[in-house]
Amino acid sequence: MESERRRGAKSLSLHLVVALAVILTTLGANAVAQADTASPGTTPVLDKKAFLPIVYSPPPVCPTTSSATFAAIGFIDGPYKSNALTDENADFRLSILGYAPNNSALLDYVNYGGGGSADDGPRFSGIFTPPRKPAFVKAYQVYGWIWNQGAGSVPPYGSRDVLNPAWGGVTALDLGTTKGEPLNIPARTTPNAPGDYRALVLYAGPRELTLAYMLQDQVAVNGTGYVVHMLNFCVDPNLVATYRAQLNANGYRSTMKLPAIKNNQAVGVAIGVTVTVAVRDGAAYMDPRGKTNWWYDLP
Repeated sequence: MESERRRGAKSLSLHLVVALAVILTTLGANAVAQADTASPGTTPVLDKKAFLPIVYSPPPVCPTTSSATFAAIGFIDGPYKSNALTDENADFRLSILGYAPNNSALLDYVNYGGGGSADDGPRFSGIFTPPRKPAFVKAYQVYGWIWNQGAGSVPPYGSRDVLNPAWGGVTALDLGTTKGEPLNIPARTTPNAPGDYRALVLYAGPRELTLAYMLQDQVAVNGTGYVVHMLNFCVDPNLVATYRAQLNANGYRSTMKLPAIKNNQAVGVAIGVTVTVAVRDGAAYMDPRGKTNWWYDLP
C-alpha cells in the first residue's frame, strides 16, 4: 500500500511539472512573437490590458442668483386665449412644439428681398454686445401642431404634426456664442410700450424665453406681430422669477402683467457655444437666415 501511494504521488508530481512546463513554454512563445513584431529600438513587453482613467465632465449649470431687475407692465386686450390655457402650450414654448435638424441647409444669409428698416423686424445681431453676425452653426425645421383645446383638455393641448416645410425647411437656427457671454433680446427700433420697452415676455423658463414685440399677450394680432423664441441658454433667474410672479399656482395669468424688456438689456448668458433662435411674423414661422428681414443692420 505504501509503495502504491508513493507511485501515485510521483505520478501527480510529474503531471504538475509537465503542466507548468507547457504554461511556461506558451508564455515564452508569446513573448518571442511580440519581440518579432516589436518596432526596432523598442523593448518588447508581455501583452497586458491598459486601464485609462475616466474623466468626468459635469453638465453645465446655470447661475442661480442675479443682481438684474425686471419690470412687469400691464398688457392689453386680455390674456392669451382668454386664459383658458396655461403657458405649457406649443405657441409659447418652442421646446414643446419641437424641431428637427436640417443638415443640408445653407448656413449663411438668404436674401428673400423686402424687409429692411421699413418693416422694423427684430434684429438678431442685437442679441450680442456689440451687435455682430455670429456663426450659423446648425439649421432646423419646426413641427406643425394639432391643437386640442376642448373641454377637459390638458397641457400641452395637442400633439405634434409633421415637420413644417416652409422656407425650405429652415425655421430655427443655432447661433454661435461664447460660453458665459451676456445675451440680449433681438433689437427693434419701435417701442411697444411707454418706458422704451420693446417686447413682452410670453414665457420664461430656466433655458427658454419667448418674446412678443407687441403690447398684447398673443402670438399674433389681426394676422400681424413679431414673436421670437430663444432656447438653450441660461435665462436670468430674476427674469424667470418676475415672470412666474405673474401666474397663479396653476400656471394661469393672474396679475394681467408680464415682464417687459428693452433693447440691450441682458436676459441671460450663453450656457455653451450656441443659442437656438426662431422668429415668427403673424404667428407663422419664418427663415431666421433672411438677410433683409432679420440682419438688415449688418453689412
